[in-house]
Amino acid sequence: MAASKPASADKPYLRDFFIEQRKALCEDMERKNALDLEIQTRLLITPEYRAADTILLYMARPTEIATSLIIHAAFANHKKVALPVCREQGHMIFRRIDSLNDVAPGRFGILEPTAQCEEITPDEHTLCVCPALCCDMRGYRLGFGGGYYDRYLADFPGVKAALCYADSMIPKIGEEPFDIKMDVILTDSFTRYMK
Repeated sequence: MAASKPASADKPYLRDFFIEQRKALCEDMERKNALDLEIQTRLLITPEYRAADTILLYMARPTEIATSLIIHAAFANHKKVALPVCREQGHMIFRRIDSLNDVAPGRFGILEPTAQCEEITPDEHTLCVCPALCCDMRGYRLGFGGGYYDRYLADFPGVKAALCYADSMIPKIGEEPFDIKMDVILTDSFTRYMK
């Protein structure tokens, strides 16, 4: 019998729980692909996506929610697309790509823009799409534990969006002072805006 979803708990426990949940979901790729498609489609119909000039995305690992539909749509909609480059001490930058030919394996083996790609300076017309293992109903996300997004988003002027499976939403994550609240969370069942 599968463990029931925690209502709240410490971050290491939540991270372990939701990583195992993701691994189990990846055993049914047809279901995962359908959920990922629904989440991406929800993002593409938001006013935040339509208003954005620049979309900051991530190249999804197998256990993460896919972003390929969003990337291709953003190119087709003539938006600037940028992907993260992980740096030392938990910092990252975003570099613009003009096609998927502009990426290569980087730190941690994750596809990232090459050094020739231009670094993006975000503004109020930038939408940052963040991966999440789980989110709470107040807008906080739990990632994989590196703190890269929280550091990057500390002074971010644009819209912050998290992609999350509906069954990975919990009432409360024990946030810390450096955790950054999202403006919108997109799931396979609903879109939740934060006040």
